[in-house]
Amino acid sequence: MGISREKQKLIHRLHNPRFRAREGLFVVEGIRGTREFLDATLPLEIRFALVSPRLQEVEGGRGLRDALGSLSVAVEEVEDRDLAVLSDTERSQGVILVVEEPRDPWPWQDGSDPFRLVILDGIQDPGNVGALVRVARAFGIQGVLALEGTADPWNPKAVRGGAGAAAHLPVRRSPWQEARIWLRRNRVPVMVADPEGLDVRAARVPGAWALVLGNEGRGVRQEIRDEADGLLSVPMLGGVDSLNVAVAGAILLFALAPAPHQEGEA
Repeated sequence: MGISREKQKLIHRLHNPRFRAREGLFVVEGIRGTREFLDATLPLEIRFALVSPRLQEVEGGRGLRDALGSLSVAVEEVEDRDLAVLSDTERSQGVILVVEEPRDPWPWQDGSDPFRLVILDGIQDPGNVGALVRVARAFGIQGVLALEGTADPWNPKAVRGGAGAAAHLPVRRSPWQEARIWLRRNRVPVMVADPEGLDVRAARVPGAWALVLGNEGRGVRQEIRDEADGLLSVPMLGGVDSLNVAVAGAILLFALAPAPHQEGEA
């Protein structure tokens, strides 16, 4: 069992954002993420999978190996040590997927009414980007936009942080000016998370909206704040000046997005 030199080079390149964008591919690691991408509800193309004996020892690994074998996915068996060299984690679970980045363009519209969107502005930690994609899926959001200055949503750490959510929820990169034009044309109100904003529990928001979450240090950039239809905050006790952006985003979305059983009710 041995991985070809060509595939080794490719996976190493995919840890670099510049090469990742050029190749249009990204890496998925681990049992949970792999399972989600195998069961994707979005149209995704898996180029190939690498598996090692370690996969048979991890909980859920045998079933995942069987699932890979039952699908039309090219699977290559490699040694544990070879996979460990390619892994972005401290301890590989014995499986790596190489997946094509979704090609369907922004702007998109899935026919949902109302339409809700999360916009990430300058969030630089890929773990937080992935966590917010996961949160957005949990609360029934229709898509996530990563603006310029935001960590690549296809960074391996972001993909792991999303726990496979990007296999079911559209995630795209977009410059703000392009997003701004679409939002205004479609009359989607823009709400910005900001410490000076209105307590989200008291806010009356329309059915359709876009929520912008910003860098923990600087917040959302001024030009977006200036055009926002509203500022929303998570109230906190004195002495606590901020929350992790993924935590704040989860609280805001919990308050804004109807519970699943409420959708469609009068």
